[in-house]
Amino acid sequence: MSRILVAASPAPGHVNPLIAIAESLSKRGHRVTFNSADIFRSKAESAGLHFVPLQGKANLDYHLLDRNFPERKTIEPGMPQLNYDMKYIFGDWIPDQYRGIKEIIEGQDIDLLITDFLFLGTFPLLLNSKEPRPPVLACGIAPVLMRTPDSSPFAGPDSTPEGLLRNAEHNQQFEALLAPAKEYIDEILQGCGASPSPMFFMDAMYLLPDAFVQPTAAEFEYPMRDKPESFHFVGPALPEHPTSVEEPEWLKQIDGSRPVIFVTQGTIANHDFNQLVNPTMQALADEDVDVIVTAGGGDMESIVTTPNSHVEQYLPYHLILPKADIFITNGGYYGVQQALSYGVPVISGGATEDKPFVSARVAWSGVGINLQTGTPTPEQILAAVRQVLDDKKYRDGAKTMQQNYARYKAMDRITEIAEAMIAERVEKTSGARAEKRILDPVL
Repeated sequence: MSRILVAASPAPGHVNPLIAIAESLSKRGHRVTFNSADIFRSKAESAGLHFVPLQGKANLDYHLLDRNFPERKTIEPGMPQLNYDMKYIFGDWIPDQYRGIKEIIEGQDIDLLITDFLFLGTFPLLLNSKEPRPPVLACGIAPVLMRTPDSSPFAGPDSTPEGLLRNAEHNQQFEALLAPAKEYIDEILQGCGASPSPMFFMDAMYLLPDAFVQPTAAEFEYPMRDKPESFHFVGPALPEHPTSVEEPEWLKQIDGSRPVIFVTQGTIANHDFNQLVNPTMQALADEDVDVIVTAGGGDMESIVTTPNSHVEQYLPYHLILPKADIFITNGGYYGVQQALSYGVPVISGGATEDKPFVSARVAWSGVGINLQTGTPTPEQILAAVRQVLDDKKYRDGAKTMQQNYARYKAMDRITEIAEAMIAERVEKTSGARAEKRILDPVL
């Protein structure tokens, strides 16, 4: 039985895919320890995992993000906010994350460490060549942000001679704009006894781990001609459907006689439903559609209900998506992957974190519409909904993406990669022990 540590940054979009991976590995006979914030303890333990909480400031309740980082609301979305997040959230968590995983690795003799790619507590391990460590497998929970010659982080792919020049310029700008975050993270790494990152940290998140899995189809991502050998597209890492949640009676009555529009702001950016949910309610109030809303833990009382809407605090997506004609989202990567796995076209509008990058790929891949704003008007939303319903290319694009996803078996592929890494470690360890016996003098 191999011992695997799965460590996840304390937010649902990071934890959910990692829990699914951990549970799958556990069911295949591996002993899996799950390391994240205390708020996810019951979720991990209900999946049959041994749970160890994160330490110190890394052990954060994501519901209190605004309370713990009040100044974050004043930071301009885009590069300024990304700099802030990488410095004062993901960067400042490094020492406590590193200390925690190091204790678990040493205490349990871990064979493999799996993390989400923004769990930067692995950097001191990966950058300290003198420190023994297990192999590290990182998992993407956002669009690929590693720079490539084929694409601009701001404008997407273009492989023409002019486009390649533009891409190179934009990639340099991307690194320059995030230079404050790199300098800040490098100082933290040195405080942990590690070397500074030898490369731009956005690239390092993909290139430093021994292997990297991206839980989507290659067709949803921008082209990568020079994809690293350690980088693997594995298809969406979706959880098994919970059997304990029953379909509400009102949902049973939705029979497909009119379009079903599913809208959500996810589980993090749902403190202000006037950004997306309420404008959608206003836009569709007089339309012959059914609108389904999940609040994701936000204040349901602030949602403007209409006669054609149904609002739930939580409802598993697998109950809604088979009946949905459109998924309206603020750009959560995991939710978009779930929608496309059911062939549901997407309308996406987000301005923070990775959401603009997700929205850009929705439009580029032909599976939906990018609203290009985090605060669309009812008129913009209504126009987008009518466009998706009237033009079959979006439904066809989403169905094609569903077929692309169906080529993958994410959990099987991740298990294959994980077990190959463990086997290689065992082989190296056995070889080192044999060599030591040969070199040690006979007493």
